[in-house]
Amino acid sequence: MKRVCWFRSDFRLTDNHMLHRVLTDVEDGDEIEFVFWLNPKYCEPFDTRHDYFFSTMRVFMDDLNSKKLGLRVIVTETSEQFVEELGEVDALYFNAEYVEPFKQRDDAVIKSLGEQVKVVRLLDRHLFHPDAFSTKDGNPYKVYTPFKKAAYSESPPKPYHVDVDQLKRFVGLSSDIPKELKEQFERCERDWKALGETEAKKRLTRFVNERLTNYADDRDIPSIAGTSRLSPYLRTGVLSIRTVVEQVLAAPKSKGRDMYFDELLWREFYYMVMAKFPGLKEEPFNEKYKRLVWEDDEAHFERWCKGETGYPLVDAAMRQLNETGWMHNRLRMVVASFLTKHLLLDWRKGERFFEQKLIDYEAASNIGGWQWAASVGTDAVPYFRIFNPVTQSERFDPEGTFIRRYVHELSHVTGKDIHFPKKEDRQDYIDPIVDHKEARERALSRFKDL
Repeated sequence: MKRVCWFRSDFRLTDNHMLHRVLTDVEDGDEIEFVFWLNPKYCEPFDTRHDYFFSTMRVFMDDLNSKKLGLRVIVTETSEQFVEELGEVDALYFNAEYVEPFKQRDDAVIKSLGEQVKVVRLLDRHLFHPDAFSTKDGNPYKVYTPFKKAAYSESPPKPYHVDVDQLKRFVGLSSDIPKELKEQFERCERDWKALGETEAKKRLTRFVNERLTNYADDRDIPSIAGTSRLSPYLRTGVLSIRTVVEQVLAAPKSKGRDMYFDELLWREFYYMVMAKFPGLKEEPFNEKYKRLVWEDDEAHFERWCKGETGYPLVDAAMRQLNETGWMHNRLRMVVASFLTKHLLLDWRKGERFFEQKLIDYEAASNIGGWQWAASVGTDAVPYFRIFNPVTQSERFDPEGTFIRRYVHELSHVTGKDIHFPKKEDRQDYIDPIVDHKEARERALSRFKDL
């Protein structure tokens, strides 16, 4: 019997539900094949997140080869062609996606396989299935707090054991890399640090041992390493959410530990919302705001993208994103609020820019976060709460350490002036593109009139 394991964004061998299950099912005489579907349509335009993804994939393939395990890469654009290239197969295993367009892709593959092929679709990327929790009326949760309460009533799943030595008995070695994948590897320009499963586990252990206890106090300070920086590993599947949760909850109880677990539940919440309410990438959750008229100012959008708004914390955050492919979570809220409230530009423009640039881009969390900041989503911040970028800077980067790291034009500015430099101190730094007070009043008026 030929059993195929279809890798997607789960570049790891340990605690992989798909691999655990196939080893549970496999019998003597069976064959297991690892495959990956490379769809060229998803590689354009090639940007930062692709660079990180394929760099990670290359490390994973090297790891497989070192363990005498092979991964066959199928290059095609349609589900029918993918199934045709698979050839004879008796069972297909994969870790499920429950949001569009990936669920639609998976459904199309299953349909193309036909009823004669056994399909094993498994929950892996998240702790809980989107249908796991509902209100007393049987509806999906729309507010985080009651969702969190329901999640706390359930024990999170434990990691799945995977016997790599047993895998070697059934999986062949295939080191052929198609030219299309070689081309993607060659396009990778950045020297990413700490790639792969081994490095991810080290970072997890260091975070739990050294920073978890103080996470509640340090997580909002962008100038220090106060967050876990595990999100890129979760995105590429190099690290399992179950492994993370088990190690976090095994740590001594603290405010930091509990808050970090709550942040992981936000990831679960947004995924559930995205699965139960399709179409949120294009439309706001709150239908009232479909009528909201956004500004059409491409020059302002470009200044925001480049980190040239004249507001130091906003510009430092955007430059961090452009330079590193990652942005501190507090700053994601600051720049999203600035784009949607100060500039009154459509949240979808910002969401798509983040999609291009973020190495940890996950649609559900990103879309949920943008709709939250724009006050158009589920459980969103009220429209009248508008982040003041200067106040945020004074509070979370009091010494201007983070600002000076990325806005070099202000390296000469001392004291509190770093948060909003005087005219004479700006020199090579741009003037603010909008006045905070005027922009705030405009946003309040625009939202209030709906």
